[in-house]
Amino acid sequence: MLSRGTVTVGADGSITVPLTGLDPMAAYRILVNPAGSGRPTAAKVPWQQSYEAENAAITSGTVYTQGTVSNPYGYATSGTKDVGSLNQPTSKVAFTVSVPATGTYDLNIFYGNQSGQTATPATQTLTVDGGSAKTITYPTTLNWTYRSTVSTPVSLTAGTHTLTLAKGATGEVTLDKIDLTASPGQDPVYPATYADISGSPQYDYSASGISGAGALVLGSGDKAAFDVYAPTDGYYTVHADYASTGGATLSLDGATASTLASTGGRPTDRTQRLYLSAGNNRITATGPGKGRLTLRDLRVTGTVDTTGVTAYEAESATRAGTAAVSANSWASGGNYVGYVGNGPGNTLTFQVNAASAGRYVMNVRYANNQVAGSGNYNTNVVSRAATITVNGTARTVMFRNNYSWSNWWDLPVPVTLGAGANTVSFGNATAYAPDIDRVTLAPLTG
Repeated sequence: MLSRGTVTVGADGSITVPLTGLDPMAAYRILVNPAGSGRPTAAKVPWQQSYEAENAAITSGTVYTQGTVSNPYGYATSGTKDVGSLNQPTSKVAFTVSVPATGTYDLNIFYGNQSGQTATPATQTLTVDGGSAKTITYPTTLNWTYRSTVSTPVSLTAGTHTLTLAKGATGEVTLDKIDLTASPGQDPVYPATYADISGSPQYDYSASGISGAGALVLGSGDKAAFDVYAPTDGYYTVHADYASTGGATLSLDGATASTLASTGGRPTDRTQRLYLSAGNNRITATGPGKGRLTLRDLRVTGTVDTTGVTAYEAESATRAGTAAVSANSWASGGNYVGYVGNGPGNTLTFQVNAASAGRYVMNVRYANNQVAGSGNYNTNVVSRAATITVNGTARTVMFRNNYSWSNWWDLPVPVTLGAGANTVSFGNATAYAPDIDRVTLAPLTG
């Protein structure tokens, strides 16, 4: 949250919110809550500073101008410029940065990486003040001027430093800018009143002097969905701050994860160890059949833990029909399985084991760079479908294009397994499924 304050409601019910100092490359959300009788607490914003690549010290690279006021059809780029052609052995961009205190900072690099259908992830080396080099890997983007970010922590002492990004062993990237952000050192909190709702929940700001998020009151059929971020795959402790007069549930990506038992209306903190996939995870609270669930927030604590997660390589699974093993240096173990689908007999089947019966998160590591047609005004990307059959029960799962046959993404798929051996099969009777690198399986709750 960038700022918090009190505004006066006009006679016509309108309010005026000043918008100053905004980043034209960012999106913003304005949240309006009853002010209550208390004063709003100041927003806690970690220190952050941005540095444009075109303003850094550039060796064997070129500054390009993208979208501007005079060229509104150009691609949107921070500062309207970026640095490309970093394809020589000597290519590097050296940023001079200054930080206010000694500590750990999150370095966020805005980049583009695409060289057509043969595109692969690219690498650069990162050095701080000429010290030991760290390899940064950049997955592919839709084209050179479509932006993505990679993040890495850096330890810096108070004062000025030189952060250098130099050409690595593979590929090249276009650099737009870097952001340095002081690590917040606090657990992320997701207020319930900011969640996506369905049904007819009520908003409760009745606590004495409250100014801010308040609480969400869910009845029968009401739902509140939270997008909870995880930096990496693994188990995290998720807290629900709630009170209830009837049993309610929390579900993760559509699968029931825990029960919020009735508290007789008393506030409580319910903790649950849940497996979260890297990126956003949708956790949904569902109101009780009878009574009410008063939910204040969700909070994620602790460090990631991968105990209990099992991986199965695709090349070790059973192949049928055209399904074939191919080499790829970016795949787990150096191999993957392609040509699955495009006929009912072209399948890939895993035999997986479960310690106990229940719901599991199956992360499918895949690649898909299928395109259709051509044209400057259409990205032409195609999503591929896979029929996933678990112990005889089939469902269709869509796998979006991820811009490269060497870009391996994980798609979480909730599955129900029995205790002991289980059969998980991938296929598609009418079209090709994505290339598959591996699957990992983890109990939904740990």
